Amino acid sequence: MKPFVRLAVALLAVAATLPALAAEPAALRVTYVTAPFNVPSIVMAEKGYLADALAPAGIKLESPEITSGAQQTQAIAAGDIDIASVLGGASAILAKANGVDLKVIATYSRSPKAFFLMTRADGPATLADLKGKKIAGPKGTTLHQLLAASLASAGLSLNDVDYINMDLPSSRTALLAGQVDVATLAGNNAVLVEKAGGKVLTSGDGLIRPTTVIAASGAFIKAHPDVIKTYLAAHQQALGFMAEHQDEALEMAAKSQKIALDDARAQLPLYDFDPKITAADIANLEGDQRFMIDNGMLAKDKAINIGADLIDAAALK
Repeated sequence: MKPFVRLAVALLAVAATLPALAAEPAALRVTYVTAPFNVPSIVMAEKGYLADALAPAGIKLESPEITSGAQQTQAIAAGDIDIASVLGGASAILAKANGVDLKVIATYSRSPKAFFLMTRADGPATLADLKGKKIAGPKGTTLHQLLAASLASAGLSLNDVDYINMDLPSSRTALLAGQVDVATLAGNNAVLVEKAGGKVLTSGDGLIRPTTVIAASGAFIKAHPDVIKTYLAAHQQALGFMAEHQDEALEMAAKSQKIALDDARAQLPLYDFDPKITAADIANLEGDQRFMIDNGMLAKDKAINIGADLIDAAALK
């Protein structure tokens, strides 16, 4: 065999042992979730940070509006989206425990005081009064967890109520129309009910420690780590804009949520949008998992190791 032929064969053999480099994706598919009060997502979209960052690589941004946590994780499992931009910690845990290939790449927010059980002025007065009542809200979300925790604090369970799966606007409408007794609400929907004469039965403060996260397809993270970094950089850029131009950011959020600027200003302190995953976040997620197991929402034998199984290693660095 001639020397240059031997060299070519050797190079091919070496190349065969190297991991294949994935071509840039034609599009990055990221869910767009504005409610309850997701200011970083609103700012990122309004300012075009992510779309602009992807453009030089020829990657198109697709932003399907999928708000349900269960539907977002189903879309990741089906390969229909790459990143769930705002996902309840409980939804992420349930999906991972049931075999969905996803990883948490950052924290989105922490906001126990921003989730509510609400009723009309003539509605139930205490949590104990909820037995047998009709309650509307989005299942598989932080609000679902708040309802379960609220009922448990009164010696009740989800089996003691008629729990109807509805998105936030539909829950608000059903409550004000007298079709249900209670609605689990947050953000502008809670503000609108209060302005219509409704009242807060309880918030999540002291009942749950809600941590929403940013999660991505595990396969996508492995194939396109630089695209994930680009996404997180755009998210950080939106946070920087919020810090430097708070009034303008709140104007964007108020317009998106169809609430007054003063109402938006009152909402902002209820949220901690620091994306860094902390030990406290992991502890909260572990607490969420224990709560779900204790309340029959997750089988004990399906429990996962939050730090090792759910959190992407790069997110902890």
